[in-house]
Amino acid sequence: MTLAQHENQNAPRGLGPEPEIVVDGEPVELISPDSLTAEMVGHWTYLVLEAAAFLMQGMHPVIADVTDRYSIARTDPGGRAIRSVDSVLRWTYGGLEAVEEGRRLRSLHQPLTMRNAEGKHVSALDPGAYQWVIATAYITTVNAGPLLMGREFTVAEQEELLRDNRRIAKLVRVPMKGYPETREEFDSYFDRMIETVLVAGPATMTSVDQLRHGRPEPESMTKYSPLRRAVLTRAMRPGLRMIHLAMVAAMDPRIRTMLGIEFTPQEQVRTRRVFAAIRLAYRVLPDRLTYFPLAYHARKHHECIQAMQRRELKSAAYRVRPKQPLRPARTESR
Repeated sequence: MTLAQHENQNAPRGLGPEPEIVVDGEPVELISPDSLTAEMVGHWTYLVLEAAAFLMQGMHPVIADVTDRYSIARTDPGGRAIRSVDSVLRWTYGGLEAVEEGRRLRSLHQPLTMRNAEGKHVSALDPGAYQWVIATAYITTVNAGPLLMGREFTVAEQEELLRDNRRIAKLVRVPMKGYPETREEFDSYFDRMIETVLVAGPATMTSVDQLRHGRPEPESMTKYSPLRRAVLTRAMRPGLRMIHLAMVAAMDPRIRTMLGIEFTPQEQVRTRRVFAAIRLAYRVLPDRLTYFPLAYHARKHHECIQAMQRRELKSAAYRVRPKQPLRPARTESR
């Protein structure tokens, strides 16, 4: 990764172009802190909706094999979820740290190779599997529109989410050959994944059943005494069931069919009511309480910079030279 910053030596201080970020010889773009993607990812509800993405990822045979061999999802599901959100927040709000996080992820997954039950060599960095991990973020967010926004995303909003999804894919060094560029291409890609790749394996079905009944992963509870285990299991039951409902609501109906899930009218009403209350809370509570800390501070930082730029426009220099652009056009790296 190189960072190329083209500077106009004669430009006033602070009015130079934004840095251009180049990863493996390709320019990449960061996610804007005030984008629709950042709005969705920044709220605490992302932790709940992440379950749908996890489940779809586990339906990819390569990911299922590698997870079964190497992952600690069964012994520490909560920790895994939090660390995954940490990573996504860095992609979205981390600035240049997003590039370093992409490098870290590839380095972390590179040694995760194995032979599956059929004797086939598989890797955590299998291009199709790695693409699918990032693709599930777009699928989950779009399907969760009624929960997150109280309505379906518009076509323009879906296109914006896909553009940012592709930005993230490049940041985390996903092989982009064959990765969908348009909504139409993404629909075809998703159809193909459902019809020819995804499998509802035993581990996936077990996870669905545990969430449906509000039971924590048994292996994650073995470190506790029997009494504490019983108390924790009872305390966690409502939250796990709510995660199940949110997960099912954010699923494509064809995925539900593959998993044998029926989303009853009563469950749909309950889920809508819970998320309506969450959306109301987000409107009345201060941002510090509704956003992850990194998201809150990144958005406030962005707001401050935007305010400064608006104040800059009142400078007498702009009245004297009104046709001069605020920032010189960005130059392409060669």
